[in-house]
Amino acid sequence: MISKILKDKNTLLYGKLFIVSIAVHWIIMFLGFFVFKQIEDPGSGFFAFFYEKFVVAGDTPHYINIAKNGYAAVGETANQIVFYPLYPFLMKIFGFIFKDYFITGVFVSNVCLGISAIYMYKLCNRELGENAAKDGFIIYLLYPLEAFLISVYTESLFIMLTLMCLYYIRENKWLIAGITGLLAALSKSQGIALFVPAVYEAVVYMVRNKRFYVKSLLVCLIPCGTGIYLLINKIVQGDFMAFVAHQAAEPWYNVSHWISSNLSQHYGMATDEGLFYLAIIIYWAQIILYFVGMVALFYGIKKKIAPSIIAFGGAYMFLSYLHGWLISGPRYMLSCVTLYIIYAAIDNKIVKQVIFVIFGLLCVFCTLLMWRGDPIM
Repeated sequence: MISKILKDKNTLLYGKLFIVSIAVHWIIMFLGFFVFKQIEDPGSGFFAFFYEKFVVAGDTPHYINIAKNGYAAVGETANQIVFYPLYPFLMKIFGFIFKDYFITGVFVSNVCLGISAIYMYKLCNRELGENAAKDGFIIYLLYPLEAFLISVYTESLFIMLTLMCLYYIRENKWLIAGITGLLAALSKSQGIALFVPAVYEAVVYMVRNKRFYVKSLLVCLIPCGTGIYLLINKIVQGDFMAFVAHQAAEPWYNVSHWISSNLSQHYGMATDEGLFYLAIIIYWAQIILYFVGMVALFYGIKKKIAPSIIAFGGAYMFLSYLHGWLISGPRYMLSCVTLYIIYAAIDNKIVKQVIFVIFGLLCVFCTLLMWRGDPIM
């Protein structure tokens, strides 16, 4: 039985995709470190410096603390309830093996990255064919903020679950779609966006077959993930919406506003001469990404990509750009998997190659900025 599985063409292919996806990300990180070392000697080796950079900055310390101590009802760490629970829960589970939560987080992220790459290929292959699937796989690996996929962040987990959910939605496998969607909604707030394509595909499926399928109601498991997170808020801090107050306070100052207001705010900061450097790497980046994303969605409609996949992209972008203090827009767009599928659907080879080169250069550049300690969030 095992030998049969190993000889299966798809099993071998998926194994290669798994290994290549992880290897490419670490090679890029090594390349960025090598360039950085020529400019400024970090005084330590690659892995030591990698640990130093990520364990003390960004969201990593928060995930490690939640994995170690859980959510707090009061005190300095009470605001960490804004982080969704699935990723630190997995860190807690595997922490019994690795005995170090940073190493555990890196392990979880890399495994999820490898599986997400497989499902990126599978979904693109299902929708567009084998050649396009290769393109979707490659551009996914070259997203400029690739470092977040191998470090202690929830992005790899969320993308893996999102791609799995979308794939099984398209396959009309409602139970596994519901479960993976629920888990996605437990790993990131935007996971609830999966409910939109799930409902659409369930309705289309029933209309096409001219009968009601009880099993299709299993897609209602998806919002249950958000419900579980709200219940955790209630149990720990006595309020279903406790996270809202914490998000609005220091250090996030994040209150939801209409998208046009948020874009206007960031345009103001992008054109502020005193914020020139931040304007380039944060404010202009997320403004441009929003409009590129919108154009891409319309192009995807023109290319007749499945409406459910387009719907997820639209819902995901809508939820992401409601953030009133949007300082992680480029990282949020990393998880908008619809855009990779749209890229795979582009017919013009020159356009594809230009995007590929831009992504490759930006990938190395952004990795270098991370090594420098610049505010890539």
